[in-house]
Amino acid sequence: MNYQLLSDYELMDLLKASDEKAFEEIYLRHWRGAFLTTYKKTGNKELSEELLQNVFLDLWRKRGAVNIQNLPNYIYSSVRYAVINHIKSQIVQEKYLEYSMTHAEQEEASSDHLVLMRDLADAIEKGISLLPQKTQQVFRLSRFDNHTVREIAQQLKISEKAVEYHITRSLKTMRYYLKDYLLFLILFWIF
Repeated sequence: MNYQLLSDYELMDLLKASDEKAFEEIYLRHWRGAFLTTYKKTGNKELSEELLQNVFLDLWRKRGAVNIQNLPNYIYSSVRYAVINHIKSQIVQEKYLEYSMTHAEQEEASSDHLVLMRDLADAIEKGISLLPQKTQQVFRLSRFDNHTVREIAQQLKISEKAVEYHITRSLKTMRYYLKDYLLFLILFWIF
């Protein structure tokens, strides 16, 4: 079968049946235009390629569940959302770094505060080490890497309910283990 002669609609029907050649043709047909759009928004070749890889990987993963009427629109919308999510993530990281730098300068004057922060970081690590391995992994992905429940479920190949269970379990354990630090955390985030 010559996949190059097929319409996007026909390719999507084949993709739903897990036809890898159909996916390859979709990729070859739409990658360049999607890359140019992504690169125009990001100005970074490697980042654009990474975002596009995730968009196409997501298309492959959802192949049986999605009902796409207009493939180019779907791809470009997915690219747009991927870029927006990346920019949001960058803004959050920059604000966190800015916040950390500002507070780090203020905290340098207080060695007691620094010691307490180190103790807290150690306590957090010890608390995490008490968790079962899978729960630790879910907790780190959720709280340190800011992954969504769905992303964690896909990455670890477990159900979203299982991810929610691990998050709830880890938070209960950490809350109990860090109860002595809770007042400090509240004061730290207020001031």
